[in-house]
Amino acid sequence: MKLKQIARSATLSATSFAKEHHAFLLAFVVVAAMVSGSAIAGSDSTFATVSTNLDGWMTGSLGKVFSLAALAVGLGIGVIKQSILSVATGVGVALASSIGPGVLTNMFSAAM
Repeated sequence: MKLKQIARSATLSATSFAKEHHAFLLAFVVVAAMVSGSAIAGSDSTFATVSTNLDGWMTGSLGKVFSLAALAVGLGIGVIKQSILSVATGVGVALASSIGPGVLTNMFSAAM
């Protein structure tokens, strides 16, 4: 019962906030729409060399060593603690470090 009251009060407070600050919310949406036209993914080349170096390291042999090390540490901690969660964490870090740079590169270089 108490959870329903909390949800109802949150809904009421959100609608009352929207009613009270209608002009502010409208101005915010207008400004966000005007500014969003200049937000283009990957158009800035200020840190291009750093980005290229890090991408090369993470997708090359350094990234493979990091992924294998994370997997080995996760497996080792999992054996010591007799817990599958440590192994899953090691696998997750290994996957994120091996697949992540390619995903991020494609996200920031996507053409709209």
